[in-house]
Amino acid sequence: MRIGILGSGFVGQALARGLAGHGHDVRIGTRKEAVDDLPVGSPAQVVENADLVFLSVLGTAAVEVAVGVREELRGKVLIDTTNPLDFSSGRPGLFVGHTDSLGEQVQRAVPEALVVKAYNTVGNTLMVDPELPEGPPSMFIGGDSEEAKGAVTALLQATGWDVIDLGGIDASRYLEPMCIAWVLHGARSGAWNHAFRMLRG
Repeated sequence: MRIGILGSGFVGQALARGLAGHGHDVRIGTRKEAVDDLPVGSPAQVVENADLVFLSVLGTAAVEVAVGVREELRGKVLIDTTNPLDFSSGRPGLFVGHTDSLGEQVQRAVPEALVVKAYNTVGNTLMVDPELPEGPPSMFIGGDSEEAKGAVTALLQATGWDVIDLGGIDASRYLEPMCIAWVLHGARSGAWNHAFRMLRG
């Protein structure tokens, strides 16, 4: 696939390198002129030419960045990897939650896009081809379009993930707090090479 990634930070770069390793044509949409050895372009140009798009920016910028390419996102799958993280109290928290979520805010901001919340409950080093001793971890996803979730599920499964579909985009209200559990474990253990796994009987 032609994959566009909005965001040139650690998450965007990890996704770009990992997915390119699976044969996808990946470009990063950024205002920067260069991002190491990765192919880049303007956000609008990258989204327009992509079959599937990742939103991989800071949570505080997610809605603004999505709105900036609203027309180019029309009818396209947008994978929202973001979390509404807030560390202003000195501890990890969320700046939106319980009755709303950042995933829902993104979907409302770009209603013509098919938003799927995914990749927000794991660190960037494990996003593609996670190799853990106990086997494939579980990626929890949510979105209103079954077709879009099918495309994201296929991509995840091809890159080493077990997929758990939690329903509509409002599942982001529960997926985003899961990130806090991931962060708290990392902070207490001093290690960040962990992921969630759903065990089924």
